Amino acid sequence: MKAQKKLSIVLILLLIILISIISFVGIFYQSKNQMVNAIPAYTLGTDLSGYRKIVLTVDEDDEGNTEDVLNQDNYVKSANVIKSRLKSMKVQDYTVRCDEGTGQIEITIPENTQTEYILSDITQKGNFEIRNTANNEVLMNNDDIRSVSVDVVPSSYSAGVSAIYMDIHFNNAGSKKFRDITRDYQNVVTNDTAENSIVAETESTMSNSTTNSTAENETENSTAEETANETDESNSTNETSNETSEETAEEDNTTEIGLYIDGTSMMKTSFSQIIDNGVMSLSLGSSSSNEQTQILKYQADSLASILENDAMPIQYSVTGNIYISSPIDQNVINVLIGIGICIAIVMLIVAIIKYKSKGVVVSVCMVGFIALYLLVLRYANVVITLEGIFSVALVFVINYILNIMILNRIQKNVEKTFTKALTKFSLSMVPMLILAVVCCFSSWMSLFSFGMILFWGLVTSVIYNFVITRSFLKCLGNSRSKEDKKEKNK
Repeated sequence: MKAQKKLSIVLILLLIILISIISFVGIFYQSKNQMVNAIPAYTLGTDLSGYRKIVLTVDEDDEGNTEDVLNQDNYVKSANVIKSRLKSMKVQDYTVRCDEGTGQIEITIPENTQTEYILSDITQKGNFEIRNTANNEVLMNNDDIRSVSVDVVPSSYSAGVSAIYMDIHFNNAGSKKFRDITRDYQNVVTNDTAENSIVAETESTMSNSTTNSTAENETENSTAEETANETDESNSTNETSNETSEETAEEDNTTEIGLYIDGTSMMKTSFSQIIDNGVMSLSLGSSSSNEQTQILKYQADSLASILENDAMPIQYSVTGNIYISSPIDQNVINVLIGIGICIAIVMLIVAIIKYKSKGVVVSVCMVGFIALYLLVLRYANVVITLEGIFSVALVFVINYILNIMILNRIQKNVEKTFTKALTKFSLSMVPMLILAVVCCFSSWMSLFSFGMILFWGLVTSVIYNFVITRSFLKCLGNSRSKEDKKEKNK
């Protein structure tokens, strides 16, 4: 075997080992005196991880819940608004049920790190307003918003710090209003104030430096210097007083805009230039901790879901909030996974015994495939249900059958034989792929999970075997091994 082929085999083996370590073990780093896995966790369905059940009832103490508002149409609309918010936050495997008679809304959502942030804002009506802070004139509201996006951006000033930005995209009418607002509420005074503040701080620093220098270098002329210092301090005080009075006079002639949700002020601001792209960018904080950044991201996503959807016509309050554990015992799941692993090991041993060295290659490639496949499911954020676990097992069996087909068809020209076998396999899997795609459009989470996991499995299998398995078998040699020839001669 040539040195180049040996090097290629070593590189492929190292790649498979690396993928397996990342998938089965993880990549850990230290954060707040504890080790954290950088690889995202599996997204489990409510049948495996349990779920949170929330009950919302009409707030009888709210003055806005009048008899004219409390009707069936508004009950249904409120439930639909909650569905839209959960969808905007990319929450999966949730249910929203509404009692059209009483208006009671029952929500079930997966139990995870995002749950508490969803609950903190779930009862907000979501009336968004931009007001003139001087006279409370409403300048813009929910009707002017087209969409809201949240981005995590690395800071350009500090290494390792990430900032959370929220962009409010206005529709055509809103963009015109927002342009007029940025023209009328300019930030001229705020810039002048900042400059005056810098001047005042500089004068104060200089005055302190003069005083310290005088104390260290006492001379016979100390009385004269103290008199001079007192004169300078008096002048400085008068100048500062004049600047303050000028700033106050200017500030009295300016106004700001305020952003409000349900009458509560979010922030007040003004603008340094006219913005005509119809986008308002807001900074919602920054952090050097990945955990804190994720928390800020959850909070921003929750706020964005409120802004870009309609306001609820009715004010609700939370009257029920309980965690319901998984109906399937964790030990049962562990037993099922253990049985599946044992069956997989037996299947690989059979391949090794029957196909010798090529069986070893295929078995090693199968381990790498499962590792890569599980990574794909993690990063694709696929919800894994009990049906999804069976789908993973099905994908393993399908990939195993593909590799056996390849081993049975391998002749002198490995690449040609491999391509032919893979093409035939891909065509035979078209009905299975269609079934997976159809299941992906199902609203029933169990069927949706089964379809998504099957879809990613088939796609990953074809790509992985074409790139990794084909390269490994090709490097191993295009002809039969000496051992195979000896057995043939016998």
